[in-house]
Amino acid sequence: MLNVVVVLVGAVMVLCAFDIVLTVGVARRLRAQGELLARQAALLPAGHPPPGDLPPVMREAGERLGAFRTAATDGTPLDEGFFADAPALVAAFSVGCPACEERLPEFIRFAPSFAGRERVLALVVGTDGTDGAAEKAALLEPVATVVVEKIHGGPVCGSLGVRAYPALAIVDPGGVVRASGTLLQDAAAALETV
Repeated sequence: MLNVVVVLVGAVMVLCAFDIVLTVGVARRLRAQGELLARQAALLPAGHPPPGDLPPVMREAGERLGAFRTAATDGTPLDEGFFADAPALVAAFSVGCPACEERLPEFIRFAPSFAGRERVLALVVGTDGTDGAAEKAALLEPVATVVVEKIHGGPVCGSLGVRAYPALAIVDPGGVVRASGTLLQDAAAALETV
């Protein structure tokens, strides 16, 4: 019986020693990985997101919007001239996007405080079928000029450089983005600095 106890104690000691060696190895690898990420972040140009950050959802501050030609849901012709005279609040929502469902009510509450419906542009991407594009457009029409594009990459989507949804921005006269992001706070913070 004593021999069995000695063997079991010896096996537990070997297992503990093995566990310590593995733990030290994992800690060294994590430290090395952290140092590597810190060196990579230091080499990135200014304004570039560090490793692990989300990529931009649309054109970033300082970038100019592209040309486009389309019509709003009320039939009004629309082009890049929308951004010619005064700052504009812009939002892009996609049908079937859970984050868009969360942010849409926030946007609808915030938009009237911007500068009126004629200075707010809302893009809804999706079809008018059963996926809810018409429903979202109807919710947005009281507070924004609304454009519905059936597919990602339509004229307005391309002009804004939308890569993910929801995308929000403040666009200065001349079509230059002042601030953009996926949260309403990204746009609101840019308004506070003016």
